[in-house]
Amino acid sequence: MTELNAEEAGIIERLLQIIADEGLVDRSKLEPHAQLDEIGVSADDLVLIGNAIEREFDRDILSDDEVERCVTVRELVSLFAKRISAQNAG
Repeated sequence: MTELNAEEAGIIERLLQIIADEGLVDRSKLEPHAQLDEIGVSADDLVLIGNAIEREFDRDILSDDEVERCVTVRELVSLFAKRISAQNAG
């Protein structure tokens, strides 16, 4: 596994905090392998989380249903991080 640079680590930490705040999930439950439905993150929560992430990073990242296909915390964070990084690079 590759090491994260400080910027990537900061983005991931911010994403996790937004997921915890908007999904009303205890931050300690946001382990990479945790199943979103098992920790109480619903489809409605995903919309709230996505909107909060868009506001935080000033990016339009909810253009399709890819978010709804995420099953684990790792998948969700990875998707958002990739979209943020891609838009930062572009």
